[in-house]
Amino acid sequence: MDANVDNETVPGRQRWPEQQQPSGGRAFLIVGVILAFVGIWLLVVGGRALVAVQGRDSDGFYSTDTEVLATDSYALSSPPEFSGAGPDVLYARDLLGDVRISGETSTSGSPLFIGIGPADDVAAYLAGVGHAEVRDFEVSPFAVEYESHPGDAPSEPPTAQTFWAASVSGTGTQTLETEIPSGDWSVVVMNADGSAGVSADLQVGATLPIISWIAIGALAVGCLLLVVGIILSVLGMRRRS
Repeated sequence: MDANVDNETVPGRQRWPEQQQPSGGRAFLIVGVILAFVGIWLLVVGGRALVAVQGRDSDGFYSTDTEVLATDSYALSSPPEFSGAGPDVLYARDLLGDVRISGETSTSGSPLFIGIGPADDVAAYLAGVGHAEVRDFEVSPFAVEYESHPGDAPSEPPTAQTFWAASVSGTGTQTLETEIPSGDWSVVVMNADGSAGVSADLQVGATLPIISWIAIGALAVGCLLLVVGIILSVLGMRRRS
């Protein structure tokens, strides 16, 4: 038997037709196009993050618009760590950075109180007290979802408590600015004398250092992928030709 018999004459063996043989140039081209598109997408993300960085105020905060939060009961509170509340962001200490809450009583009632305290202490203080817990809110368009907790008046006004990590109270605009305390925490808005009927014009802001890192990282990786994608695409087209 001739050892040089063509592969096509040997049973069980088959040669690829020339047009069906795998092409290294085609693989380079496909990978290059994919990398280039991913790079362009990352550049868009980085560009938007960079625009957002420019949207900070003079103190370095990103802030919501001023909105009215109100309840007929004795307090407005957040869940521990705002878990599950607000827009789709991660409420982690390192991602939020510093927090600023500004508010003013929207009626001619008692001076306003704003405080941040350990979640357990806040829960103990509000146990049996009628209050509304902010379960969810959206920034644009603004919408708030409350969970009502029926109860009586607090035994003492919030200004008499000593567990607050940070707090402000008084008439006019009150601004609380602080780093996020470690552990579980809650925000409470009340009338300073503990009376019912809380209504306040509130604005919430944070420094959000993660935005700057997103901008830098997305732009750097996007540029790299775009360059690599273009190089692979060019090599692929040359090999195919």
